[in-house]
Amino acid sequence: MKSFRFVMIGAVVLGLSACGVPDSSSSSPIDPADVPPALNATTTTVDPTSATSTTTPLTDQTTSPSTTVPVESVALFYVAGNQVVAIPRLLLSPAAPPQVLVALGEGLPTGDIAAGLRTAIPEGFEASVAVERGIATVDLPSTFTIDVQGPDQRLAIAQIVLTLTRRAGIGQVIFTSDRSPLAVPRGRGDLTAPGGLVACDDYDNLLPVGYSC
Repeated sequence: MKSFRFVMIGAVVLGLSACGVPDSSSSSPIDPADVPPALNATTTTVDPTSATSTTTPLTDQTTSPSTTVPVESVALFYVAGNQVVAIPRLLLSPAAPPQVLVALGEGLPTGDIAAGLRTAIPEGFEASVAVERGIATVDLPSTFTIDVQGPDQRLAIAQIVLTLTRRAGIGQVIFTSDRSPLAVPRGRGDLTAPGGLVACDDYDNLLPVGYSC
């Protein structure tokens, strides 16, 4: 039996030698051209502890209603030759008399709408206005009668009166200067008494044909 066991072990050793198992101590380089493409692909390994996370904020799809600024069309009067004509201008609503008077003092509107127009109100014009019981009291600067003379004074007063009386709740205008009653020219050139009331009808001769108060 022992001799049989030795014979079997010898047969196994001879079999392993015949299989040609390479010696692990020797190696030979492989030609890159002989490597299959699937094995030649580059593989990237990401370390989850060092990966950077990018967060894209969600777009708010809820549309809030747009804020609409209320405006209204206001008739401002300017000089065209020897007449006074109305030009519409958009102002914040409600357009109070002081706001309207400031807009008139700012001068001509921009654009083609102002072609051929001018203003008799001096540059840098500042005046206050208060309304009570349908009467607007306009306090002019003390230099008004110096800055505006001759026919332009009548036209400037017409611009103010016609602009203010086009506003709801204003039917007549009184002029003062430094809080003292002031006499102003009417449309036909005659003067009022100091602090006298004037209305649109007092300047209707300066309005274009077909335009009524």
